[in-house]
Amino acid sequence: MAASNVTETLRRQARQRPDREALVDGDTRWTYAELDADVDRHAAALRDAGITADDLVGVLGRNSGTYVVELLALSRIGAVSVPLNWRLHPNEQTYVFDQAGITGLLYDDDFADDAARLTAATGVRTVVANGERVVDGAGRLTDLLDGQPPGVRVADAEKGPGDVHRLLYTSGTTARPKGVVHTYGNLTANHLAQVLELELTPADRILVSAPLFHVSGLEAPGLATFVAGATMVLTPTFKPADIARIAAGERITGMVLAAQILFGLLDLAEPPDLSTLRYLLFAGVAPAVRREVKRRLPHVRLVDTFGMTELCNGVCYMDAAHEESKLGALGAPFPGVHIRIVDETFQPVPPGVEGEIVVRGEKVSPGYWNDDEANRRTRRDGWFLTGDVGRIDADGYLWFVDRRTDLIKSGGENVASAEVERVVAQHPDVAEVAVIGVPDPRWDEVPKAFVVLRPGATTTGEDIRDHCRAELARYKVPKYVQIVASLPRNDSGKVLKKSLREAAAVTG
Repeated sequence: MAASNVTETLRRQARQRPDREALVDGDTRWTYAELDADVDRHAAALRDAGITADDLVGVLGRNSGTYVVELLALSRIGAVSVPLNWRLHPNEQTYVFDQAGITGLLYDDDFADDAARLTAATGVRTVVANGERVVDGAGRLTDLLDGQPPGVRVADAEKGPGDVHRLLYTSGTTARPKGVVHTYGNLTANHLAQVLELELTPADRILVSAPLFHVSGLEAPGLATFVAGATMVLTPTFKPADIARIAAGERITGMVLAAQILFGLLDLAEPPDLSTLRYLLFAGVAPAVRREVKRRLPHVRLVDTFGMTELCNGVCYMDAAHEESKLGALGAPFPGVHIRIVDETFQPVPPGVEGEIVVRGEKVSPGYWNDDEANRRTRRDGWFLTGDVGRIDADGYLWFVDRRTDLIKSGGENVASAEVERVVAQHPDVAEVAVIGVPDPRWDEVPKAFVVLRPGATTTGEDIRDHCRAELARYKVPKYVQIVASLPRNDSGKVLKKSLREAAAVTG
């Protein structure tokens, strides 16, 4: 697929719909003409600060209009952006800087202390302060912008499909974070697929609440919003109350929510006005919860998905025509994407048979940055090995079964933790659940469930086990159920089962 610099989209939108609203950050709003001009100013300012097309530039800040403009400005220059997870420990940030070879840093006031440590500890040579807290050797963005002549223009750097656009570092649930490469070709393929699959038009107003250091914030649909000529609306946090307020006030038509945020919205004392909402994109939500969401929001298309950073977001979305008849499935593959289920010898399996999910296509990352061993482990014959277990039905729809590492070996039988979680989640008093395997002297491993109850519920662990006995084979029923206040999660909202296993090893 032919690819170009993503910022060329802004030039086109500024010509065709200059007065349409492009970006909203609180009280600050940009039309497409204003956004394109602001990207030019920032590109010129960053260029004057010393950033070139040869630089890898870390961006350290919370979601804001400035953050979006800077990402676009870096693309216009041709530099490689590295959105940074601000929740990481400074030592982890230092590892990312050194592993990536980051040479530039843009940071917000909230992270000035981190910027100072990173500047002292790494080889970064160009640092720009977005706010007022200027560390040694940094330039101030406002001063750089003030130095630009009126109407300054910066030509879009010419880019091909194989050129690197950005690096996104994965959460690192089992090891050090890995830098996933996203090329301009990956973005072009994803943006066209997002517009097609979500049926985006200039009338859409898309809420971005996921952090912009995460693929969900950037690409679901994220920057594809501008390809459609629609409006991107940012939230300052991903708290349910903030999302509800902004979604209602800005007349949002589409958004992506992590499961725990969705639960929070449903549990608000005053339900938000979501009358304009057209679609809701999520993953990892039990069928019972989907039914409840549909009951409360019957006009909204509920879109489940299978995706990951390595796939430049999702590779399939559930279509509106099958969201009821295929409840629990994740959709059919995007155009330009092939999904296959293979056995342990890498041979394709028949429809309905479980195996590892492997993916190839124009959206798939070419690999991990400076990590040949991880690339060898996860690539084979042009396919990306996801490590996930699933099946594809006779109609071509993908069904997720489990993470391969989450399969529980009990008495010679494989128990999919996701299956047990699905049943536990159907209990009316259960808000969240995670299931792991714990050692057992007789059965090798047995399931253990960590359960978060809904407010006011008094259900016991034995009640949960009784509920499971009515739905599952005996060997799949959790031998242990632990009621907890919350589940440990990484910055992407995924449950940290490694932490649960470590806790279980200590407490038994």
